[in-house]
Amino acid sequence: MHAAGGGAPVEPFQWDFVTPGVPDSSFEDAPGFSPTPLELRVMLLAHLRPRAQSLVWDVGGGTGALALEIARLMPAGAVHTLERDPEAIELLERNRRRFGISNLHIHKGQAPGDLHRLPANPDRVLLEVGRPLADVLSAVWRALQPGGRLVISTTSLEGLVDATDTLSQLQALDVQVVQATVHRMQRRGSQARLAAAEPLFLIAAERPS
Repeated sequence: MHAAGGGAPVEPFQWDFVTPGVPDSSFEDAPGFSPTPLELRVMLLAHLRPRAQSLVWDVGGGTGALALEIARLMPAGAVHTLERDPEAIELLERNRRRFGISNLHIHKGQAPGDLHRLPANPDRVLLEVGRPLADVLSAVWRALQPGGRLVISTTSLEGLVDATDTLSQLQALDVQVVQATVHRMQRRGSQARLAAAEPLFLIAAERPS
């Protein structure tokens, strides 16, 4: 089920560059919901490797920053995001309208029970969920096309261990693990310092053909 549009018409946000990495400030946020930092979005996209006509699942949409990045880069493809939180869904819809994106589709639900709401046979999947991960990961893996790519993001060591153990049991190919930390300069008066965003573990894998 797609979230209802509603609201007044919104002038699409303009980003005239060919690179990914829309500035964080371009996305609407809300208490408890902030966009994935630009640098991490670029890294996640690089490991996902979507094709021009990919069917992408984004399980756990949040603000929609990453899903919107993907959708705008592949207008001939489609991104379907599954999100359980009503506030996050409202934020996703506001950002979708702000960017004027028509190939991002928002579904209310929770994995793994509501994965059937998404169109079958995705060739790319983003998984942004906490523990317990094994049941969700196994369900997503069964849905993924042979030869498709999966990218998992987690902020916890437990999530990293769950993901790598389950991928090993599933005999995933080309498993890659990256810990990414972004430091950005902040000024306080005359002083400049580097402040770290929350570290992220990125786990990428490919399903055998």
